[in-house]
Amino acid sequence: MNRYRLIIRYVVTGTLFVVVPILILLILFGKALTILMPLAHALTHKFNLTTVLGPAAVLLVSSVLILLISFLSGYFIVNGFLKQWNNKFEATLFYHFPSFQMMKYRFISEADYKKQNFWQPILLKDDKLYNIAFITDKSQPKFISIYIPDAPKMDAGEVRYMLTKDCEYIPITMKEAMNGIRDFGKGLDPKVFSKTA
Repeated sequence: MNRYRLIIRYVVTGTLFVVVPILILLILFGKALTILMPLAHALTHKFNLTTVLGPAAVLLVSSVLILLISFLSGYFIVNGFLKQWNNKFEATLFYHFPSFQMMKYRFISEADYKKQNFWQPILLKDDKLYNIAFITDKSQPKFISIYIPDAPKMDAGEVRYMLTKDCEYIPITMKEAMNGIRDFGKGLDPKVFSKTA
């Protein structure tokens, strides 16, 4: 009986964490190919790529177009072009897909992040404790708005409005903030606490 339960467990786990994500990616890739096929077909005939690449020319051109669109989208988002649109887009992504945003900021360099002028990551002093938090708005002269996320997900948390003079915090990098939230506080560099607000 235990052997059958173990087999069922393996099948369910493999299906949920490997097969289903792969199928979703394949379906999305197939839909993207379907949308781009007419353009790829036109480009293939215009540049006579069938003679070089053979029957798979349209499929290869469609795949290259998908990669090109992905590259350009990532380039514009990382480099902070159209900043107003980008900040609203970032906030929307944080709201709907916090896990993807955490992954993004674990890989983006701090220099690229600062170009975006998005949330400022901090360690907010609260009595004798420090919380990972984000300054979300510093536009007012006397107060700032702060978001304190839950861990390990950012889709819940607390919003605070604090007088600027009463707000004590230590600046940290976005990568430190994301790593701290994801890893339940592990891995924070002790040198962070030598910084002053």
